[in-house]
Amino acid sequence: MKNYKLLTLGFYSILMVIFTLQACQGNNSPKPIKYGNEQCAHCKMTISDARFGTQLQTKKGRVYNFDDLQCMIAFVKGNSIEKEEIAVYYLPDYFSHKLILAERAYYLKSDELKSPMRGNIAVFENRAELEKLKADIGGTVITWNDLWK
Repeated sequence: MKNYKLLTLGFYSILMVIFTLQACQGNNSPKPIKYGNEQCAHCKMTISDARFGTQLQTKKGRVYNFDDLQCMIAFVKGNSIEKEEIAVYYLPDYFSHKLILAERAYYLKSDELKSPMRGNIAVFENRAELEKLKADIGGTVITWNDLWK
């Protein structure tokens, strides 16, 4: 009977450790940005345009929101956060405003876009939408890596 109680206690202890570790990791899904109410983590301006608001999340689950892709890049490059601490970057699809993974996105840079901090970069979930807007306003197709140069 004593061994059964010890085994049961050990089992529940292991479960608690597993659940605690999972809670600390976060689920890394995009969190809603409160447009018109939240401030940019870098420039402190109110985040108001859903076409350009971005988000990064740390491995510990902390969320930082930005009013423009340029602010997010400046925040990281300015060592406000260590790159090793970042779990994921989310950027809004220009048309649907849905937050998507930066590594899976397509990018168009054009002076006609007029983003809040004049980064003037639009993000797209699919290449066809990018090409359609590019035909209308012009611009240059760039990559995620180009943004960090």
